[in-house]
Amino acid sequence: YQVASNLILERPVQDKKLSELREELEGSGRQAQQLLATAGDLQENRERLRHVIGIERWGQRRLQVALGEPLLMDESDKYFPVEHAGWDKLRQTFQETRQETVTLICRLEEVDVGRDLRIPHNQWGDLSVYGWLNYLNGHASRDVKRIK
Repeated sequence: YQVASNLILERPVQDKKLSELREELEGSGRQAQQLLATAGDLQENRERLRHVIGIERWGQRRLQVALGEPLLMDESDKYFPVEHAGWDKLRQTFQETRQETVTLICRLEEVDVGRDLRIPHNQWGDLSVYGWLNYLNGHASRDVKRIK
């Protein structure tokens, strides 16, 4: 997996600054909100958005290792919103979660986190902070596009 993660997640961001990744996540968050605003309140859509939010929250927790938090080798499911959350609440939670990611990137910029720091991903192996942000952005963007 490490070779694949280097090609798919690390290489596309190797020349980017954290500020550029922050802007990309802000932009994709706005695009997601536009898509979610016109999507139907369907069980399938709620499940997919719960998944997107859970993965992003899980990734945020992993990224906090770069700020000195202990590494938790846990799974993403404990970060999912409650199953009975309504569509409007999930849309709001996604917006809040993305804003928390943007704020986290600002904190990472302040400490000038290096590219050498690696934080394990359960499937993709050890990723840099940059690779993690690329993963979170791509995951959310792909899954939100599946919401109808």
